[in-house]
Amino acid sequence: MMDSLFVWLFAAIFVLLGLLVRKYPKLIAGYNTMLPERQKLVDVKGLTTFMCRAFCIIGLLVVLVYYLLLWGGMAEMAAVLVSVIAVPVVGSVVMVAGAQRYDHGH
Repeated sequence: MMDSLFVWLFAAIFVLLGLLVRKYPKLIAGYNTMLPERQKLVDVKGLTTFMCRAFCIIGLLVVLVYYLLLWGGMAEMAAVLVSVIAVPVVGSVVMVAGAQRYDHGH
């Protein structure tokens, strides 16, 4: 019971991060440290929309993977660890790679 609550809270944090990044682009690592001239080369509207969706999808996948692993017979603690570690790590790599297309300065 506590494990599923942890998974849901962890997923909610990712969804919240997505919503915050969309509203406050300065939260995006790297963007806030760019020179203003360089920031003008970034499609910030497209990037924030992409990152919002990516964070929300990661949050949903954390929950989905957790329940799929439980349904598949995996032990609860193992399902928690896989869903809260593997999903965000893979999702973050995919997100960073996909975000490159919004930087027109490269």
